[in-house]
Amino acid sequence: MAQMFEFKKVTVGPRALTARVELAPNAPVMTSEDPDAVDLILELLPGLSDHVCLGDAAPTFGEVIRDTELAHLLEHVSVELLAQSNIAGDIARGQTREVGERTYEIVLGCPDDVLVAGAISSAAWILQWAFSGGGEPEPNIEATVGGLVALVEDLVAAEAEAQAQIEAQVEEEAADFAEPDSDDDSVEDAAEASDEVLEDDADLAETEDTGDLSADDALDEEPEDSPASKNDGWDMDNVPRPHLVR
Repeated sequence: MAQMFEFKKVTVGPRALTARVELAPNAPVMTSEDPDAVDLILELLPGLSDHVCLGDAAPTFGEVIRDTELAHLLEHVSVELLAQSNIAGDIARGQTREVGERTYEIVLGCPDDVLVAGAISSAAWILQWAFSGGGEPEPNIEATVGGLVALVEDLVAAEAEAQAQIEAQVEEEAADFAEPDSDDDSVEDAAEASDEVLEDDADLAETEDTGDLSADDALDEEPEDSPASKNDGWDMDNVPRPHLVR
């Protein structure tokens, strides 16, 4: 049998994961269409019978499992895998509703999005096996749950390691910025150069104050050979004098 489920869309919220699932054209819609497959599922996951099921005619899922939507079974198998992981916290809710022809939305409590996504993917594979006639290899539930737990733990460890590396880098950069370089005399040299500039400015100011000829006087005196002193037809009274900017 081809793949029974096609995940059209998965949305992760702060408290729930919502998966939109479409059944393949050749897949059964109701579990009653393949009682043997239901038996195989119950042999693998007998705890399904004790699930509380508030949306059906009976209070437990075991009473309706043989005549319910295949998507509803997918929801409960996902919840059972989460419960067996012992790291999912309180998995108190799950919901399945039809949203189109052969299309359903499954909502699962989401203590960890990676864990929940892995659980519903594994549940789809288990149902695929059962409704395809079973056979070998038979799903190993313990190994499946252990793989989900290891996946989450590896991701948590990787995130912690990445965060530690970032913090170490920040601390190293902060230490490099705060610690002076004992081999670098650039700061001392800059201070000496600044003192020399200040001394030169003081000498220059003293020279300007004690000079014999002011800048204005220099403008009034004209060299004998300058063009202006020869008065080549210019009206000197109308020639604007340059302005000295100090």
